[in-house]
Amino acid sequence: MDNSNEAAMRQGKESDGIDLLSTLRIVRSAGGALCTQASLYGKLARIEWLEEKNRLMKMILFGLIGFACTLCVMLFIGLLVLVLTWDTSYRILALSVVIVLYGIGVGFAWQRIRALSRLNSQSFAATREELATDLALIKSRL
Repeated sequence: MDNSNEAAMRQGKESDGIDLLSTLRIVRSAGGALCTQASLYGKLARIEWLEEKNRLMKMILFGLIGFACTLCVMLFIGLLVLVLTWDTSYRILALSVVIVLYGIGVGFAWQRIRALSRLNSQSFAATREELATDLALIKSRL
């Protein structure tokens, strides 16, 4: 009777936790699949890095456009001051319109940079999603 109680207690303890030996067998048999999955994660991360690099390049491009437009606004403000010394009735209006157009260019470039920088939270989203899904699957199998 004492041996049967002891065996029942061992069996109860094994069913409460994860059996280490069977877990190791599962991991060993799935080794090839794990390597393949790791390779797929690497490929996905590489693709997402290329997308992130493309986004950063666009941010640099629009930043340079914004910088160029800012320089033009400063240049035309200087010209506006210069033209204010001459006697024409349209000098202020014409240069004001040019300054406003370059200002709109600066505003457009700034909005594009902000929109692209908001996409930062989506970087490597597919890789994170795949990892989370696979981890959930592994946890459910154990």
